[in-house]
Amino acid sequence: MVALHAIDLYKHHRIIMSKSKTFFPRRLIVLCLLTLAALHAQDVRTPAVSFLMVSDIGGRGSPDQRAVAAAMGKEAARVSARFVVTAGDNYHEDGIASASDPRWKVEFEDVYAHPALQIPWYPSLGNHDYRGNVDAEIEYSNLSGRWKLTSRYYAQKVQIDDTSSLLIVHLDTSPFLQAYQDEPGVYHLSGQNASIQLRWLDSVLSHTEAQWRIVVGHHPIYAAAPKLGDTKELVDGVLPVLKNHGVSMYVSGHDHILQHLKRDSIDFVICGGGAKHRETEQREDVVFGVRSLGFVSVTATAGELVVNYVDSANTLLHSFTRSSSPAK
Repeated sequence: MVALHAIDLYKHHRIIMSKSKTFFPRRLIVLCLLTLAALHAQDVRTPAVSFLMVSDIGGRGSPDQRAVAAAMGKEAARVSARFVVTAGDNYHEDGIASASDPRWKVEFEDVYAHPALQIPWYPSLGNHDYRGNVDAEIEYSNLSGRWKLTSRYYAQKVQIDDTSSLLIVHLDTSPFLQAYQDEPGVYHLSGQNASIQLRWLDSVLSHTEAQWRIVVGHHPIYAAAPKLGDTKELVDGVLPVLKNHGVSMYVSGHDHILQHLKRDSIDFVICGGGAKHRETEQREDVVFGVRSLGFVSVTATAGELVVNYVDSANTLLHSFTRSSSPAK
């Protein structure tokens, strides 16, 4: 497109110059034409929204957590990220005690201090968050300029251009798992009803016109890893809703791995390398999987969803692109 416009501008210039006695050096003419073409290319640049996704960041300020945070800062600056999404386990091992806990500064504010990370953070909740005070994580939204956890589950709409948008639905997956319900002294799930949340998810997806629909939950629906793996309750309950409403991607953590699986026209993204890493396994639905620290960088346009897996050294490990959305 740029080349065609440059040719048109050159033809136009020759017509003008043929009627003028003024002399311009050929190199100056070419330079002016290329400059005009470049400016035109900037004017028609495709609108895009870039953001980062990471899970299991609760590393107590460890060197590994700080290494990932530093890499996230560099990537956020490179892509001009607008926000960060977490897929839970924001605090290990037993969650956070209160909204005024000193750990907020030591393990979050001081760790993710890169200027490019001073953008909104949209967290999800994990099982380790439920070992502490989940309400404290919600209350911290009133004290922080970037922590945006307003509810245990919520939807986040992002406008890409005048007619295109992205919907990110943050689930609270711990209440779905029977194992946690059976340990009320460890996981503080009292009052949380997975059936109500599932109906809410169905309603949100039923009433959106967003081109891209991403659902985030701490626990993976599918995962190939020896430590934890697939989550039966989500396969049985959540997956049918995602398939019914044309969800593009399901993002999770829990397993401390970086993995990309593909099933049922859905990309399953696991970005659990925020502070630790474990072994992965290979199977038929695994497109990519590695034991590594890292996170995911996403750029969304009206026509494409580009997903990059990046490690703590800012090395690109894996990338994939969805060129169209299955949204109905």
